[in-house]
Amino acid sequence: MNKRLRNNKWLLVLLISVMLWAAIALGLCVGLSLIFWVQAQVPEVRVIVPERQETQIHAGSLVWVEEPESLTPTEEELEEELYYDSLELLAICVEAEAGNQSLDGKRMVVDVILNRVDDPAWPDTIEGVITEPYAFSSYWDGGMARVWEPSEETYLAVRIELEERSWPELYYFTAGGYGSYGTPWKQVGDHYFSTK
Repeated sequence: MNKRLRNNKWLLVLLISVMLWAAIALGLCVGLSLIFWVQAQVPEVRVIVPERQETQIHAGSLVWVEEPESLTPTEEELEEELYYDSLELLAICVEAEAGNQSLDGKRMVVDVILNRVDDPAWPDTIEGVITEPYAFSSYWDGGMARVWEPSEETYLAVRIELEERSWPELYYFTAGGYGSYGTPWKQVGDHYFSTK
């Protein structure tokens, strides 16, 4: 009986070993099948990478790397961007200078800036006029830096005056009284406007 039991024990150990190896093999087959199935589900991906053309294999799928059309903006795109940046700067300056004024008061400040841009006595850009030394106090005292976002009314004032200038003769304004430049014209709100 002992011999039979011992043979059964070895047979049992052998059977368990075979079953373990079979389970491991089955697990590997299922795992690999699952990996290949998942990779087959990944769609082809097209990636644009500057200045490289090559094919790469990634996660079982082909990744085509293409030359981009152009990463460098055209001269026209740069000019358009500069134009819109200057209009944003104009709106920020008007908000800082006349944010508490009426729509007409804001429009007059817009005209002062645009009239100077058009006049040969001043710089020929919005940025040049606004940043001219001591021309607009809000630029030099940090008021413009504190403007988070111009109001809709300020943007409206800019749009209206870009379409057609309402006060083409205005070149100066100050708060608290007429300045020493230009010919006094009219007080509107807190500002005193002057012509050339």
